[in-house]
Amino acid sequence: MPKSSDTAKLNSWEFPLVALLAWLIPGAGHFYLGQRKRALLLFIAIELTFFSGLYIGTIRAVDPAQSMFWFVAQILAGLNTIVARLWAINLAEANAVVIYDWSYSMAVLYTGIAGLLNLLAIFDSVIRAGHANLDQKPLPAE
Repeated sequence: MPKSSDTAKLNSWEFPLVALLAWLIPGAGHFYLGQRKRALLLFIAIELTFFSGLYIGTIRAVDPAQSMFWFVAQILAGLNTIVARLWAINLAEANAVVIYDWSYSMAVLYTGIAGLLNLLAIFDSVIRAGHANLDQKPLPAE
């Protein structure tokens, strides 16, 4: 594990690892690169957005059958979405009536935006890892 992204070089197999870590847990790619403060900020921002959405509209907001486009965005939030979807499947009742009102729509929007924010964090972590390998000037705020 590198100590700092501007001093340590990554092996070629570590780039996919950084991307995978960043996808699974928001901020984990930056944490792996040694950027602890940035990782914590990303983790808090993305997790707060995702769980605010679940709080607003319940766990059933993560449903590919109702909103496939937003589910693709939600899955970018990583393990959060996988756990929420499995939990929603376990809670599903055969004859349950789900009311789709403004709170459901807002929940889908919040959880989808959290996934899109995490996509930006994934790109950022891989780009920062690449800058370290190319011996380029560090990116701002490092």
